[in-house]
Amino acid sequence: MKEIQIGNRTITVQREWITGFLATWILGLLAHAYRFFNFLPTWDSMFNFKGTGATFYSGRCFLGFFSGLSSEYDMPWVNGALSLFYISIVVVLLIDMFQVKSRLACILVAGLIVSFPTTTSTFAYMFTADGYMAAFLLSVLGVYLTYKIKHGIWAGIVCIGLSMGTYQAYISVTLVVIMMIVIMDMMFEGKSFKQMFLDDWKYLILVLGGAIFYKVVDSIINAYYGITLTSYQGIGSMGILTLGQYKQALHKTLSCLADLWYLKTGIQEANHYAYANLIVILFVAATTVFLVIKNRVYKDIPGVIVTFLAAGLLPVVAFAVNFVSADVTYHTLMEMAVCFVYILLLLYIERGKWEKKAGKLWKAAGLLALVYLVYYNTINANLAYNSMNLSYQKSYAVCGNILDRIQDLDEYPQTTKVAMMGTYHAYSGGVEDLHPDIMGVSQDIYLEGDYHYIAMWNYCFGLGFALTSGEEKDAIRATEEYQNMAVYPAKGSVRVINNTIVVKFE
Repeated sequence: MKEIQIGNRTITVQREWITGFLATWILGLLAHAYRFFNFLPTWDSMFNFKGTGATFYSGRCFLGFFSGLSSEYDMPWVNGALSLFYISIVVVLLIDMFQVKSRLACILVAGLIVSFPTTTSTFAYMFTADGYMAAFLLSVLGVYLTYKIKHGIWAGIVCIGLSMGTYQAYISVTLVVIMMIVIMDMMFEGKSFKQMFLDDWKYLILVLGGAIFYKVVDSIINAYYGITLTSYQGIGSMGILTLGQYKQALHKTLSCLADLWYLKTGIQEANHYAYANLIVILFVAATTVFLVIKNRVYKDIPGVIVTFLAAGLLPVVAFAVNFVSADVTYHTLMEMAVCFVYILLLLYIERGKWEKKAGKLWKAAGLLALVYLVYYNTINANLAYNSMNLSYQKSYAVCGNILDRIQDLDEYPQTTKVAMMGTYHAYSGGVEDLHPDIMGVSQDIYLEGDYHYIAMWNYCFGLGFALTSGEEKDAIRATEEYQNMAVYPAKGSVRVINNTIVVKFE
């Protein structure tokens, strides 16, 4: 152990912290080095090569600041390394807060988070990954400060507000960490329901205070700059829902969970990943019941009810934004809180006493499932980046081929306005789909609109072209010349109409 001095406070660096920190970097590089050391653009990053994506208009008033700590550019290694640093601090906070002691458990906390599909999905959007991982860190840090430090709730409120103002989805992480504290208090700290309530009611103030802090600051900024929040993902319409909308939110949540755990196709078509997830779900349920009985939590009726509710609703609360906006659609980028279902099982295994042979076998089976999930998600991350590389290679080839045809036109370079009519697809045969599907990853080309082609010609070929308006495209479609054009990649699919370079797709 090593002591470090921060102001008047002496902090003893624990062996477990070092293990978790180093494990995050080692396992993180095993899972994501492919992404960190290669240029793998996506449909979003091509026009966010310089920038952080949606900020103020999406209610992410602090995203520009936290993403800007690295640079304004999409730099895979810099953004990736900073993201890994944030994740490693999250791992240390969780290890300290939940009293994780064994070396394997510390490594698994790191591995489960750093290999989780949400982390891979976030790295698909590398131009903003460090900002999102800062939101992740702040969502956990706010709870940690409230848990560990007297009067730390005030700093915690600021952290939660900053997290929400960076990426709203990470409020779900805050909520599930709080629920895990409640479960640990009832299950392993021997607290009665009354004592738990007296100790933990402050977390309600933490969440409400953080939300108010975020809302006030965001509203002031929007009013000052005259910003109206976008309707994308229901950001501009959050509030109390109707009963029917709550039912729909629950249905959406269960559907998202089935997709993420790859259980939607049924057991007959499930793969090893689905079976591992099913084992975790069953183990969490069975172990909760077992520990409630073993640790005599059942003697406190309100306590046992709260424990079962917290454990059972943990994966539902991981999709909390579903229940405040009817228009939100969860995707992999927003689902980090689900990872804490795995961490809950790990804490059960770590802190439960498993003296008997049957208990040791149960513990070994649970650990094996978690180890397998780390392994599977690490492989899946590399498969995802392989697909991104295929997508980039195909997009570059298509962009280069069309550019060659444009440069063969007599009207080029005098004419530089471009109209890409329709879309072109180039799916790969013989390449397995990802299980689960990861938002941001595609085997197809990522050139979906005119701006994608123009951005790629700018950044990858150093040539400038101009966009065509919707009205101008309508006029081109109405011409007989366009209607008689061949469809790309056939000859004659690139020509000039109405002083505009037209590329005709399906």
